Amino acid sequence: MACFEKRSFLKLPIKIDADAMLSEYRSVPREAWNASSSDVHTSTDFLLLRGGNAGTVDDFCASHVVDSPFLNGWPYISSLLSPSGPFGGATYAFIFRMKPFGVSYPHFDGAPEWKEPFRIHVPIITNHGAFLLAAGRSIHFGVGEAWTFDNQSLHAAINGEQVRTHLIFDVRPNPALEELLRSAEWHPGDKNCDHWARAYVTEAPMLMPAKFSPLSRSEKISLGLNPEGFATRVLPPSGIARFVTTPMQTGDIIYAVNQVEECEMSVTVWGHIRLHYRPGDTVELGLIRGTSRLNQKLTLASDPTPYFHGARSKSGKPSSQPVSP
Repeated sequence: MACFEKRSFLKLPIKIDADAMLSEYRSVPREAWNASSSDVHTSTDFLLLRGGNAGTVDDFCASHVVDSPFLNGWPYISSLLSPSGPFGGATYAFIFRMKPFGVSYPHFDGAPEWKEPFRIHVPIITNHGAFLLAAGRSIHFGVGEAWTFDNQSLHAAINGEQVRTHLIFDVRPNPALEELLRSAEWHPGDKNCDHWARAYVTEAPMLMPAKFSPLSRSEKISLGLNPEGFATRVLPPSGIARFVTTPMQTGDIIYAVNQVEECEMSVTVWGHIRLHYRPGDTVELGLIRGTSRLNQKLTLASDPTPYFHGARSKSGKPSSQPVSP
């Protein structure tokens, strides 16, 4: 088999049945969506179609994968992911749904499992303000199209005034994919500095030295919380955070920030804070701790975590190191 390199951006020579895909997508019930646990994809919720079943972010690069029951009733989307389909079979697959004016911060797809496969984007719903950013360039993917790009390069996404929904899947090199890549149309994209500026958050604030997990819609309803809100559970801290004193406790549920429970651009508490606050700001968190509800004031520190949406060096290049999304 010929060796093809990843390149931003390649439009694959295949016509997608957009109506069939949209029809299947519309059958997803609201309670099936999960808020992203990734600090990069803060404006995104997702539906995992092929991956692990541990219920963690590691499902996106699990060694043992299973198919979502949704695929049993989705003949068209299933055909796109099948080994006998036009791409030669997907290893992982998911649907990402981004909020209006949302953002996925600059990052690398750094997991070893994502290095060899080609990442394919097939838009289901989009708008003219939705752009994928990669290798310093910016491009819009249209409905009815299939694209791949270099996910090992620094990349991000920004959205316009409507929801942006993409079917995304990884495909290892195979004869069917090789045939598509051989005839793919390269588009360099635009060097749009405004788009990249939107993807960065300078002086990103840190809520606290801990990890978090968004609550499911059913959990929020059972607790009497806003089902569309950004309620988040505090997980045990790791690394250096284990030695930092914090008033938060493992198991606490943060459901409000300064009495706000839902964000127009973010599906997570930390995403809301990154978008609306800066280091040094004091916020009042609404908490559920056991059977009690209480308020806790915290002053935000600078975020030292190694994501690219932090500060830049004098050269203009990101000063952090890449991590897996």
